Amino acid sequence: MALSWEVFGWNLFALAGIGFLLAFLLTAGWTRLGNKWGLLDLPRECHIHSDPRPFTGGLAIFLAFSATLLLTAGFSFPYLGPILGGGVLILALGFFDDCYDFSPGFKFLVQLAAATFVTATGVRITYLTNPFGEMVRLGWAGYPLTILWLVATINMMNLIDGLDGLAGGIATIAGVSLLFIGLGLRQAAAVYLCAILVGVLIGFLPFNFYPARVFMGNSGAYFLGYLLGVISVLGALKLPTVLALVVPVFAMGIPFIDTVWAVWRRWRGDRPLAVRDDYHIHHLLLTAGLGTRKSVLLLYGISAVLGAASVFLSRVKMLIGCLILVIGFVFLIYSLRRLRRMESDAQAKEGVNTLYQAPVETATGTEKSVSK
Repeated sequence: MALSWEVFGWNLFALAGIGFLLAFLLTAGWTRLGNKWGLLDLPRECHIHSDPRPFTGGLAIFLAFSATLLLTAGFSFPYLGPILGGGVLILALGFFDDCYDFSPGFKFLVQLAAATFVTATGVRITYLTNPFGEMVRLGWAGYPLTILWLVATINMMNLIDGLDGLAGGIATIAGVSLLFIGLGLRQAAAVYLCAILVGVLIGFLPFNFYPARVFMGNSGAYFLGYLLGVISVLGALKLPTVLALVVPVFAMGIPFIDTVWAVWRRWRGDRPLAVRDDYHIHHLLLTAGLGTRKSVLLLYGISAVLGAASVFLSRVKMLIGCLILVIGFVFLIYSLRRLRRMESDAQAKEGVNTLYQAPVETATGTEKSVSK
């Protein structure tokens, strides 16, 4: 018998448990199929790994999430069609992008289409709180605001997906944070989706944590960003406080900081925003010598602190909330300044490595560069 989607309490653990079991089994299956069918992420520029790995983890995440939702809530779940319909579109974009490497413009248009579809079918921000009076209904302005938010979360999660287990772990922490925020608001739909998402990601992470046996690929990163954006609209962004817009930003703190950092450094360097580089937060931590596992665990820790701050921010009065917001802004400025210094150090190391490279003739007569 399907669980009623309105329930809270112990049934949330049942939801997470079902999601965990399905994700664990499906990830194992899609890992084997990815290897068998040659759906592999090959080592290349801006990639950390040195061996091919299947990029089919995103398919397992989506199927486990969708199956758990349908099995437990049936077709009675609110906005089921729009949520899964938009999810299929964004998943397909990511999967075929992994296969064929689409242009940034095309990817943006498809992301825009998916966000517009789910927004037009009812999942949107409908009001904001006026600190000096009653709630302000957004009317038509809610459409572009929601579309912008969804496109932003899709790309934020994709940018942070650079180390084994990083995006999955950060999405898990964000999901737990949004779950507690939804519980405080009694937003059943958001809580229900969060419980399934957390269970699915816990089932996926044993295959994805360092050293990863499977990657989530762009399909998984896009879907997670999309889903966290949708959950925010259904839950955290309905907070009756003027700070509602910043609460989910705190919940997804590391992806947000990395996105701001990426935009700033590319603008400062007069480079296109869509150009790839090796100066994301996780790249810089590796260059600083922290190592993959320690880098991921450090970013988990920071994410957990920011996630706890988002839950606290959703439940405090305006004055204390503003104080937390100021602290968050100071932390953002400090982070950007620190990242700028780490970028300079990384560039200096790259200069040294380039200086000490010399061409060496191979057995085939071709030349390659090696570091002395």
